[in-house]
Amino acid sequence: MATVTKLPVRQSTQQAASLLSLLHLSSPALPVGAFAYSQGLEYALDVGWCKNRDDVHAWIEQNLEFGLGQLDLPVYIRLYGAWKTSDTDGIKKWNQTLLAFRETKELYLEDIQVGSAYVQWHLGQDAQRAHKMQQVDKPTVVAMSALAAVESKIEIEQALLGFVWSWVENQITCASKAMPMGQTDGQKILQSLIPKIAQVCEVAFSINDDEIGTGLFGTAMASSLHEQQYSRLFRS
Repeated sequence: MATVTKLPVRQSTQQAASLLSLLHLSSPALPVGAFAYSQGLEYALDVGWCKNRDDVHAWIEQNLEFGLGQLDLPVYIRLYGAWKTSDTDGIKKWNQTLLAFRETKELYLEDIQVGSAYVQWHLGQDAQRAHKMQQVDKPTVVAMSALAAVESKIEIEQALLGFVWSWVENQITCASKAMPMGQTDGQKILQSLIPKIAQVCEVAFSINDDEIGTGLFGTAMASSLHEQQYSRLFRS
């Protein structure tokens, strides 16, 4: 009896469009200027807190788990829901909450500067989004990324993964530029962090409102001291 080969189920056009939109929003080529910031990593490299690939890996992993994972991602989830339900009060509340947690001037300015660039990107996509831009004062990167995901009909689980992937890539690019670390080492870090990225995104859904926050004093110190760094490539 002949064996019948089952063909794989084809992805729907809508699923394909959602995936491509996710890749678009996660691309370092997105014109919002996130590549210009190191979030304190450049200082850590300059003073020798991070001396090699293993140190960079540990720095990124800790900031991912205890910084992004405990603050930005839970807020992202809430902003995504607020945009989806047109909850203006919720949008304002969580956007302001995120800004209130920025420990240094550099981190605060980075958020509103990249957020502002994201606003212009939104307006370039669809002029009808202008009224949504008016709903929030000093929009953060997270607020604008969450809105982009909602408008592109990307599910929240995938949107979180794309947001974190983009952040990790930017951190690795920073390390590659600021220290003698080649692309191969950078890709090894990125690949080894894939399980951690998935875990952090999953945990973010279980964090309650009163548990949101971060206490990465080393990162805050590096960001603050970076403001006075003599020579630097990045704006934070």
